[in-house]
Amino acid sequence: MKASELETGATRTAIAGLPRRHWALRHLPAFPAVASRLLQLLNDPNASYSEFAEVIESDPSFSWEVLKAANSSMLGLPFEVEDIRHAVSIVGVERVKGLVLAIALSREFRHAFREPRLVDCWKHCLATAHLSADLSIHYNTDSGLAYTAGLLHDVGRIALMSAFPRKYTALIEESFDRQVDMRILESQFFEIDHCAAGAAMMLVWQLPANLREVCLRHHEPFPEEERSLLANVAAANRVAHLAGFQPVFEVGGEAPAQASLAGVPPQIFASAEALRKRVDAYCLPH
Repeated sequence: MKASELETGATRTAIAGLPRRHWALRHLPAFPAVASRLLQLLNDPNASYSEFAEVIESDPSFSWEVLKAANSSMLGLPFEVEDIRHAVSIVGVERVKGLVLAIALSREFRHAFREPRLVDCWKHCLATAHLSADLSIHYNTDSGLAYTAGLLHDVGRIALMSAFPRKYTALIEESFDRQVDMRILESQFFEIDHCAAGAAMMLVWQLPANLREVCLRHHEPFPEEERSLLANVAAANRVAHLAGFQPVFEVGGEAPAQASLAGVPPQIFASAEALRKRVDAYCLPH
């Protein structure tokens, strides 16, 4: 196992106790085939750019959407990306993988995005992904990996709202009306919160340990000096709230712990409007 995928003892114990087939996740879809094959290639040190491109090209509709996203203001490239091989070589394997995951998840859960409140949840994931990539240099993490982890950090929420869209929308309204942390309401109704749900999904989908840890612990505060993928995404999640991407009420969402964000570059906080344009540039399904 790669060093970056090792879990702390506490995290490993918590994840070992997660339900593999919780009732609220009984309709969990299979992990998208194209994305799964890309993840498998990432574990192969001998995999070439060409092999990554071939996996994406095997699904023409994915190829079209990846190129559309690569050429949008989402990535802000100063030139046109002409084909998948060009995208993989210029944008990078990890970032293209993030695009594929965004497309795959938006397809899989598109029926839940008819409700504005639930669209806001997806926009929060996209904003956190962008911010995670922007902050990656500060946390000494790979920008593409940070983007992917940021995108998936709330996948448990996406699954719960997809399975129970009306109930989840009602819980969101209740969280704001009563100023109750959404994780408490999730646990009361679903008997699991979105953090544990996301980590459980990572287990079922057999995704890497570092992504399981991000799902499970991204609401925790971290010391200013910590440099890790988890601290990277936790900070991005909090900054996304400050930038207006706050889809539910969560304790600490409006006033993040100072220890978690004290070392974040100040320019990150000045780009809320630019971030909104980047998120809105991605065509969300309705």
